Amino acid sequence: MVPDTTGSTSAIEAPVLAAATPPAELTIVVPTFNERDNVPLLVGRLVSVLEGIAWEAVFVDDDSPDGTADTVRALARRHANVRCIQRLGRRGLASACVEGILSSAAPHVAVMAGDLPHDERLLPRMLQTLRSEGLDIVIGSEASGRRRGAAPSVDPRL
Repeated sequence: MVPDTTGSTSAIEAPVLAAATPPAELTIVVPTFNERDNVPLLVGRLVSVLEGIAWEAVFVDDDSPDGTADTVRALARRHANVRCIQRLGRRGLASACVEGILSSAAPHVAVMAGDLPHDERLLPRMLQTLRSEGLDIVIGSEASGRRRGAAPSVDPRL
């Protein structure tokens, strides 16, 4: 906690210290279980497609026996915008998503599976859609009536 120099007792009212990196505008929550080999691949892809965007990746690992959490922590030592939540005694995709979302202070959150089925190249367009259209949610969907082989789309109808 920052020392109180104003007479206030609230940590929320404490002076803001300069951060080494800007706060994340986008948090990507990645629930994982036995995804050790995919973690560096996904981080590399996110670095590539999110250039110019302040983002963080929060890997929520259900105590994978393959060492997924250790791999995430090793990457986090080199990437300040990578975090690990290792869950002990708790499992499940939905609760992992909720826990990751609740750990974020970013105004926008995306959820991507750790086994890499989602196209990270959609994230900048999805974020731009959220910004420009004032929406609460966009969905990157492969099932939006497109023909097989066409690029996935962003559906802002919700």
